[in-house]
Amino acid sequence: MKYQNYIFDLYGTLVDIHTDESKVPLWKKIAVYFSAQGAEYTGKELKERYLTLIRAEEKKLQKKLKKKYPDITVKEVEINLDRVFAALYKEKGVKANKQLIRDSMLAFRAITMEKLKLFPGTVELLQGLKAAGKKVYLLSNAQTSFTYPEMKALGITGYFDDIFFSSDLEVKKPSAKFYEALFEKHGLIKRESVMVGNDRFADVQGALDFGLEAIYLHTEQSTPFTGELPKGSVQVECLTDILTI
Repeated sequence: MKYQNYIFDLYGTLVDIHTDESKVPLWKKIAVYFSAQGAEYTGKELKERYLTLIRAEEKKLQKKLKKKYPDITVKEVEINLDRVFAALYKEKGVKANKQLIRDSMLAFRAITMEKLKLFPGTVELLQGLKAAGKKVYLLSNAQTSFTYPEMKALGITGYFDDIFFSSDLEVKKPSAKFYEALFEKHGLIKRESVMVGNDRFADVQGALDFGLEAIYLHTEQSTPFTGELPKGSVQVECLTDILTI
């Protein structure tokens, strides 16, 4: 096998997921949950405030990070949704502790989720890489409060040598700043490493721009694109094909 370090995207690559935050009936259910905690919202009001607070937090975070990264764009930043949920409660006069915020986020996720399962070959691939003595890392544009419990439920946390969520690092793919965090912490060598993902732009182009090679897997969650994959990347038909590269 060509590489020593395998860096994976999660959703749409290893995990088959579908969530829908657009349906009005779902927001009505979420509003019922908030109201039961003392924060009375209608479904419409809750959705509007949720989206507005996300945009405000993104601008605030971009301003903060500009001190360290003067060229950072709002598309590169990743807020922590815990702050949004805390603000939703605060606006209604409820001082939410960490447990209530976490429970509310998990309830929100459960209500909006339609599918969550491993793609065929995920376990076989991860087991094969570990058996071959390879290092396996996760670099995911995701919220820790949602994603870590889901990974535990799916039984895959133990396969990774380290896990990086964008909500913890405050930056996300395709930003090189997210890749840098992993490489600086573990002293990885680029020529010994490869990024595996289902997104032509965040995973493949982001990795190539950082100086990595990339393996692309097309799934139903992939962003559509036309044309050839760029030089330095290769496409596989299924996850276990990676064990032959």
